[in-house]
Amino acid sequence: MAAYKKLNSDYTLDTPDVYLTGNLHVAGIYETTTVVDLQVEDRNIVMNVGETGWGVGGNAAPGTSGLFVDRGLQANVGIRWKESIRNWEITADGTNYSNISTSGATAIVNDTNPHLGGNLVTNGFNIQFQTGTKIPPTLVTGNTVLYSSGIVGSAGSGLYVVNSKTASDELVTKSKAIAFSLIL
Repeated sequence: MAAYKKLNSDYTLDTPDVYLTGNLHVAGIYETTTVVDLQVEDRNIVMNVGETGWGVGGNAAPGTSGLFVDRGLQANVGIRWKESIRNWEITADGTNYSNISTSGATAIVNDTNPHLGGNLVTNGFNIQFQTGTKIPPTLVTGNTVLYSSGIVGSAGSGLYVVNSKTASDELVTKSKAIAFSLIL
């Protein structure tokens, strides 16, 4: 099929629908100096159109669908929906994807070594510890470690501390502290 190219002309299509059966390539007249932006007035861009199964790729082989940025010699980056985990993911290196939480900070549950780079503000929520039989943690030099062993001792809290002065002492509740002070 022969291509038709006419430079420096505007074309207007006045039709309710335009169907392209091949790929759409958009380039400026002077490709080395012109940056072409796609401007879309519609509020939504729908991907994976024509899906006949349940979700992206169907149930047999759940896949992904997303928006990506070609960065030339650098790794592509993007955002995608991953059907098998039913979650949005993001990549900054084109290979490793991280979940984007869609319902608060639920993904933190799986982080076995979270790090906080600033102050922890709970906005009126409580910090909760899961209880269970746990081996007391070892001291990390210069830190105080709080843990719950699942066993409430004589101090009444079930919350224990490890620091440079103690190996594993239970923190005392207010009622137990009052009782201990009356005994002493």
